[in-house]
Amino acid sequence: MKIAYIGPAYPWRGGISEFLMNSALKSFQSGHSVKVFSFSKQYPKLIFPGKDQIDYSKKEFPFPVEQGMIPYNPLTWNKAVKTVLDFKPDLIIFKYWIPFFAPMYAYMIRKMRKNTKAKMMYILHNIEFHEKWPMAEFLTALALKHADFLVTLSSSVYNSVFKILPDFPAQKVIQAFHPNYEIKPLSPEETDLAFSQLDIPKKKTALFFGYIKHYKGLDILINAFRKVVDHNPDIQLLIAGEVYGNDQVYHNLIKENNLSDHVIFHNHFIHNDDIPKYFAVADVVVQPYRSATQSGISLLAFSYHKPVISTQTGALDEIVKANQNGILVPVENPDALAQAIIDYFEKYDTEFMIQFIKNEIEAFSWDSFQNKILAPVSV
Repeated sequence: MKIAYIGPAYPWRGGISEFLMNSALKSFQSGHSVKVFSFSKQYPKLIFPGKDQIDYSKKEFPFPVEQGMIPYNPLTWNKAVKTVLDFKPDLIIFKYWIPFFAPMYAYMIRKMRKNTKAKMMYILHNIEFHEKWPMAEFLTALALKHADFLVTLSSSVYNSVFKILPDFPAQKVIQAFHPNYEIKPLSPEETDLAFSQLDIPKKKTALFFGYIKHYKGLDILINAFRKVVDHNPDIQLLIAGEVYGNDQVYHNLIKENNLSDHVIFHNHFIHNDDIPKYFAVADVVVQPYRSATQSGISLLAFSYHKPVISTQTGALDEIVKANQNGILVPVENPDALAQAIIDYFEKYDTEFMIQFIKNEIEAFSWDSFQNKILAPVSV
């Protein structure tokens, strides 16, 4: 089968891009002919809250990646449609996570409908959004209603599909999952070296990882960590990721809580080569999110055999199983979050959790994911 992927792709940064490239690579390795169609520009600088959108690492892929379309420039959309159709795909897969891309996707899919018999599919990361978007439901419905298949990565997104598209055929909505990351955790010797390379003390470590946005609740975690340190000053918090917006609020919270000696803040984009080091030095990953649909960070943590302390929101409690691969706490409850971190190190059988993760992680394989989403297309 010839598969065209449309969305952000390397060298654009972020989990959505990583997901698309992993999915395309797995399709290629399974014997499909693959081509990725990405953006020459992604977000206007005016609305992009981060420092940079580009991943400058040197990567190579065994399939072509073509840049050309610009989501906010309709003059590029017709050419993008022609370029995709010239590939003569059997299946076209769009990546969807925010309404910003909906007008371009809606235009492209309607235009392509007139000129190809290819099936159209969306992989949906989000459908109810963390940030406020004008006319979000209208735009999302506009883009998605013309698809042949919708793939959801969690039950919460699956259920939300029918709120926005009540007439969409249920048999065309594929309830899938966020796959794991096919990686090898560092050895004990490499982990010792990672502490030195990251320049952090070798002690009990809770990790907050990934892009930092308000909905992810880092401020809640910092406030909670005062109680953790009061109980056990040998536990440290490692924050690794670029702040989207004003980072001073987090520095101020660390200072106000007198946590400068207990919180390490690596406030920058974490390059792929360094990711294994951060998870190697961590004992547990903390996700104090205010809201969520699903999270690639949870699967990243499990791929490195690290338990997760998470709030009960969105689909996080579908992934994090209480007392088995992690701990669940109420949303926006610093006391409960602090107690969970304390209890993790003092009361829980962490070796049991790690072994549970090792036993379960293959259920979230990329092979299983690809088989699940492609099987209905070939029927």
